[in-house]
Amino acid sequence: LAGLSLPVLAHLLSRRKFDVVQWGAMQFLELGRRTRRRIRLEELLLLLLRMGIILLVVLAVARPWARGSLFAGLSGGPSRDVVYIIDGSYSLGWEGRHVTPHAAAIQWVHEALERLRPGDTVGLLDARGQVRGVIDPATSDLNLVRQELAKLPEASGRSQLSPAIRQAVEMLSAGTNLRRDVVVLTDGQALPWDLSNQAAWTRLDTILKDAAVQPDLWIVDVGSKGEVERVNFSVDRLELSRELTVPQFTVRIQTTVRQSGGIATRRKVYFEVNGQRLDDKTLDVQLPPDGDASVQFEHQFAAVGSYLVSVVLDGDHLPGDNRADAAVVIAEGLPVLLVDGDPQADPVRSETFFARSALTPGGVASPWVRASVMTAADFDAADLEGQTAVMLCNVPRLTPPQITALQEFVAAGGGLVVAPGDRTVADAWNELHAGGAGLLPAAFQSVATEEQAETRPVSITNDSLQLPWTTMFREDSPDAGFELTRVRFSQWWRLDVPGGVAASVAAPAAADNDALFPGTTRQAWRRQARPPVTQVAARLNTGDPWIGTRSYQRGTVVQLAGPVDDAWSTLPGRRALAPLLHELVFLLAGHQRGRNVETGSPLLFELPAGERADAYVFLGPLNQERAPSPAGDELHPALRLNDTALPGVY
Repeated sequence: LAGLSLPVLAHLLSRRKFDVVQWGAMQFLELGRRTRRRIRLEELLLLLLRMGIILLVVLAVARPWARGSLFAGLSGGPSRDVVYIIDGSYSLGWEGRHVTPHAAAIQWVHEALERLRPGDTVGLLDARGQVRGVIDPATSDLNLVRQELAKLPEASGRSQLSPAIRQAVEMLSAGTNLRRDVVVLTDGQALPWDLSNQAAWTRLDTILKDAAVQPDLWIVDVGSKGEVERVNFSVDRLELSRELTVPQFTVRIQTTVRQSGGIATRRKVYFEVNGQRLDDKTLDVQLPPDGDASVQFEHQFAAVGSYLVSVVLDGDHLPGDNRADAAVVIAEGLPVLLVDGDPQADPVRSETFFARSALTPGGVASPWVRASVMTAADFDAADLEGQTAVMLCNVPRLTPPQITALQEFVAAGGGLVVAPGDRTVADAWNELHAGGAGLLPAAFQSVATEEQAETRPVSITNDSLQLPWTTMFREDSPDAGFELTRVRFSQWWRLDVPGGVAASVAAPAAADNDALFPGTTRQAWRRQARPPVTQVAARLNTGDPWIGTRSYQRGTVVQLAGPVDDAWSTLPGRRALAPLLHELVFLLAGHQRGRNVETGSPLLFELPAGERADAYVFLGPLNQERAPSPAGDELHPALRLNDTALPGVY
């Protein structure tokens, strides 16, 4: 309106008052009435023309549009910014029809592209465990979109749709068209929506409300509505007793085989190493309708190297969950540093005597663990170089440089075992606990004695040994001869576990977290990155924790409630000491390898000495070469792969 008023003001201002001087000859030049009217009409038309030009500019900037038959002949509708989200979870790979739902979703987008007009822009997101921006930012080059659709990998793994929608809305906020659409193509499964994650949906609502132009959200169900009941067999994620071990040391592989729908039936479960099926390890399990069965395999690797272990089922209509894989690294003897907090002139009375004898027995040419000993006073950061784990035995307190060195060591993937004793200064160590946010898994309270206990003798309860690496010490396991539950304790430190987290094994996570049947009894577990929560791996019959473990960035810390010598328990007199310490070492060392990670987590590969970075490439799940980026430093060069959005073997 202000712009339209400018020509009017200019016209009014131009009508200035002049002095009239009578001059006789001018009477013969006086304009006629018709001429005066024509001039006024021309001035009015000029005024309207100037106002019309400004009006057109304003309308061009405002870009008004309307729907309805009245305007159908004037325009084909407003231009659109549209983002297509294709659900890439493994349930869209169902092969029970002539085309999978994933292929149907891709075809649906192809057909939708044909209906777009010049000026429309398109974005494309591949929703999996990590949202992958295939076309981001949006483009008007529809041929490019068609090419990228042809490159989409097959459906696999799980998916999360709320982050995908949020990313699509953020992508549309940079658009220029007034009509904006988000189109989600999925198969109607509930788990990708993750409705229990209210925080994610609250963030999405906030983004939608803050959007200058709110987009329309469309859901396209490309599933198989009206089909008969679908029966599916699946394998959960593999749980390894250890990811790093040595030749001829048993590795236990546990998982759960599930049936969705169907009737009671038997199913063969196969075990493979590097793709080779071991017929002598094939199992035949009974599966009830909508039920499951736990399976366990044991294997010893003969030589040093990296191995791929797999649990495989016979094929069905949903191949994406018929196998589960994990990587196991077999290495030479692992270097471990034992720090003695109470050195003695008599080696037998030292805090590390039994630990070193159990880990590196004398007379063995190639021990599984190469343990070295030093005193707490001499220990510094240089001593951690090349170590896979360090065990602090009855160390009274740590100096600030020692604390910094240990924090950096564990954060980089190293392992730490804290075995307290009578010299432990609780207040000094509790500063490392920092209320649950520090390096130490639990806080030290006070020393308890057997005389104070209501239940005697004090021992480890069988039911508390639930974690994969502790089940071998249970009384009902094939290795019951280790006698860990028969160890008697005369003293122990009471540990304050943050939040009172009880001993429990993390529920096995289905490889893809998709339920085939809404409302069935199948329970889908989501395995996230390891949270900084203390797990109690073993508990005394007094209720006190005896082993607590917790991740600390890339590494792991294990805290015992007492020493590993014979001062407070009969542990050295039982056969459990050597296997227990070996299990701890393999548990801690395994996290340094980073071979079994979540999708989206970067992969690191340490370069062998003298090797060049350009001599290596990563091969993804589809055998596509992926260029790595340099990592590490001059002393420890490494390669890094950030693009791990697709689940599978790299």
